[in-house]
Amino acid sequence: MKASFWFDKWQSREIAFHEGKVNQLLEKHVNELKLRPHAHIFVPLCGKTKDIAWLLKQGLHVTGAELSKTAIDELFDELEMTPKIEKIDKFEVYKSRHLTVFVGDFFELTTSHIQAVDAVYDRAAFIAMPRTMLQDYSCKLIELANNAPQLLIGYTYDQNLVAGPPFSVSQTKLVHYYGQEYKINQLEIIDSEDNIKGVAPAQEGCWLLYSSVD
Repeated sequence: MKASFWFDKWQSREIAFHEGKVNQLLEKHVNELKLRPHAHIFVPLCGKTKDIAWLLKQGLHVTGAELSKTAIDELFDELEMTPKIEKIDKFEVYKSRHLTVFVGDFFELTTSHIQAVDAVYDRAAFIAMPRTMLQDYSCKLIELANNAPQLLIGYTYDQNLVAGPPFSVSQTKLVHYYGQEYKINQLEIIDSEDNIKGVAPAQEGCWLLYSSVD
């Protein structure tokens, strides 16, 4: 899957993956991350998610990563923030108050870019990746998280009915890609309000991934 795929989606406004409200499973289960006040949370492939505004209101420091400059321009407009924009390596970096977003290729990020994080929130990144990219994605996120816990939210549905993205996620799939580094606890699974691409009935699941190091 090339970067042009996502650029075209934003250009043509085919952004059904953008949830126009705060995710209910995030609101319900964020405390499972056991974050202290002013903790630092990383949101990969963040788009212009409403979840960022909600996380900021909880007093958290948020760092996002996103390929589309259009998405991040819209994010800051909707937040009514005027970011300072600077060039760091291959990224355009948007900064304002307690929010920083790296615009560019997620796979080029390093821990020196985002610094230490206390948690990861993944609502639309893992499920955006085709199988050919999941190994690279999960390894990169493990590197960036450095044992920090992760709250992961995604859809479970019959992949035979419709092609992704979003791609279906399951406990088995998460164990395959994250099981050596994390213990994986499914917190809840609920019926989704919408069918995937109007075709496939789906459930939305929430998992807590936490370090398997005792």
